[in-house]
Amino acid sequence: MIHQMTAIRNTSVSRLAFSETVRRCFAKKGAQVTELYRPTWAELAAPLARARQKLTLACDDAIQAVMAVHPDAVRLARHPHDQSRDGIIALIPLPTSGVEALLTGQFSGLAPNPNHICRQGQEAQAVYLWLISMPGNLGRMMGALAAALDSFMPHPVPVFSKAVNDHADRLNRSVGFLPATSIYPNCPADLLVLLPEQPAQPPRPQLEVRIARSMEDLVQVFSVRAATYIAEQFCLYAEEFDGNDLCATHWLGTVNGDAAGCIRVRFFADFAKIERLAVRTEYRNSRLSFRLASAAIDHCARKGYRTIFGHSRLDLQRFWRTFGFQPVSNRPLIEYANIQYAEMRLDLAPSTDAIQVGSDPLRLLRPEGAWDEPGPFEAPTPPDAPLRRRLMGERTRTIRRTDIEG
Repeated sequence: MIHQMTAIRNTSVSRLAFSETVRRCFAKKGAQVTELYRPTWAELAAPLARARQKLTLACDDAIQAVMAVHPDAVRLARHPHDQSRDGIIALIPLPTSGVEALLTGQFSGLAPNPNHICRQGQEAQAVYLWLISMPGNLGRMMGALAAALDSFMPHPVPVFSKAVNDHADRLNRSVGFLPATSIYPNCPADLLVLLPEQPAQPPRPQLEVRIARSMEDLVQVFSVRAATYIAEQFCLYAEEFDGNDLCATHWLGTVNGDAAGCIRVRFFADFAKIERLAVRTEYRNSRLSFRLASAAIDHCARKGYRTIFGHSRLDLQRFWRTFGFQPVSNRPLIEYANIQYAEMRLDLAPSTDAIQVGSDPLRLLRPEGAWDEPGPFEAPTPPDAPLRRRLMGERTRTIRRTDIEG
């Protein structure tokens, strides 16, 4: 039996309380067909073996017993080009007795009681996410999950899950699962739930990125860096505040007005060095890091720089690659503050509006980064300008021409 799904916008799945990230995945994958089908036991063997290398699963007899009760509980998601990337989506539709067992801690994922599983054709009161083993990206995984849920849901019902490790817990929460204790106070502490109806969405956080121009801005930049590098990476104060802050340009990122992130750039003769990107932990699910990096790169291009250099933590190289950075070839890794870094480089095309010799003189006088806005020297002439000119004539010493010539 093959189940195809081309869109989820008008299904019960679309009404589940998935996170905004997942909804964007659905929107991107809406036109792509996701095929799930009921596998034979032989077809299931290889994907199960791969999943068991990383996870503790129910034994074969328990899995076969669940499939005997509901043949669509375990399905295979074929990868279009590579069978080694076939995935398993296992969902257990729960009747009222199954929901009660789950909420009272009597439901066992390693050996589900057949009496706690819906028979084929029986309407589920909830769905238990038993297993997802899906090599590939989040979009493919969520597309397959949506297709599987769709077949069990004539109308939205709660979806329950348990995280088998820290990574799974973070993934579950990122897609919209909540601690079930927040809804069912007496349920097991490790139970998670995806609500059957999308709650009212809070206003989107307001992100702002600006150049730090005042001492107040710099204090906020330094507080963000202290809260990230010193508090989380345990570096020394002298390593973080290295004597270069007052010869660099800094950007401050805020979320709803709160100091949330920062980045700095130092400028050398023929390259700029991008450094100290930091976002406080509670704001890392926003796009502030991308906004900060983009602002710094655009600023370097506007100043006419063609090369940007930086040191990337090894696990963050993928982030910097999204902007075009590439590892510098034939260069060793470096280590400082107990962390290894790779040198990375971004080569930029010439900017058509770079600030350079020959630019409008007033533009060169404008505040850093605000070159397209009138600066203080372009403000209307103040009413007391005649007085100021007279005082300047009386009190300002100038060099006479004879001094210059003599």
